[in-house]
Amino acid sequence: MEKISPFVLVLTFALPAAVACGASDPTEPGGQAGSGSAGLAQAGSVAQAGAAPAQAGSGVGGTGVSGASSVGGAATGAAGAGASGMSTGGAAGAGGSPAVGGMAGTGGSTAGQGGSGGAGGSNSSDVAKALDGIRVDDPCAGTADTSTGAVCQHVVLTSAGGFKSAKEATITGTPGTTYDVTLRIRGIVECTQIDGGMRPDTSTFQYQNMTWRKVPFTIGGTASHADYSQWRITVDSPKQEYFLNDYQKVGHYIFKLDYQVTIQMAANSKVTLDGNDSNERQIVNYEKYTLDGIPGSMNYGQFIQVNVVSVKPH
Repeated sequence: MEKISPFVLVLTFALPAAVACGASDPTEPGGQAGSGSAGLAQAGSVAQAGAAPAQAGSGVGGTGVSGASSVGGAATGAAGAGASGMSTGGAAGAGGSPAVGGMAGTGGSTAGQGGSGGAGGSNSSDVAKALDGIRVDDPCAGTADTSTGAVCQHVVLTSAGGFKSAKEATITGTPGTTYDVTLRIRGIVECTQIDGGMRPDTSTFQYQNMTWRKVPFTIGGTASHADYSQWRITVDSPKQEYFLNDYQKVGHYIFKLDYQVTIQMAANSKVTLDGNDSNERQIVNYEKYTLDGIPGSMNYGQFIQVNVVSVKPH
């Protein structure tokens, strides 16, 4: 079965935007981590009497170093001891032990920044740098019809008459280390249905008297309607497929994606973002959806862009 002609009728983690498609049969086929070496928190410039304990700066996967010597009046405080940090930007560096002249420097307000993150000294902020901003577009061919529920032909067609386009990136990291990579998924996509698999988020919302998934992210499974586009991320190690638009039903509907997920990726793994459709047509972005901060769809077609939010050793 295939997507029908254009005149057929017809979420930031919040509710995804759905499009009204008229009274169509929904079953009818249609178309940062801390970076750099150990950072120093700067101490303040006012000296006060009495000892002040040192407080460490913090950083991802690294060891923060507390404030350097604070200078105030005629007294100079000693450097405080460092402590392990787990988040970018730590507590304020504090002054050291009593300084010359019997006075201690009071710590300043500058937040410490963590040192080298990741196992074995690898800098976690750079591990998934090649993946940040990866994007696949599926533009419409010719002059797109933007009436409700419309379809258009893919610009890129396989020899079998369908669509397939992919982009690859290889993450870095310390050999033997697996990372939790948090991704922001944004795009304009039609709905698809995946059988099996695991759905970490099962929350739903009502639209057009139907129940839809708020976050259409599914780990594993099989596409049950190959003639509706499946948008997917594949990781070589640990080997897994992640479907990005599994709304658990199909029809002439278009959605605006904006959600975050965390995926495990081993060091030096290849990661692929792709779109697949077994026939020559896709649902048009007839609502003319746009997303803040990234380019919109090309000629009213579909797309997905992935950006890296954070990386940390698993």
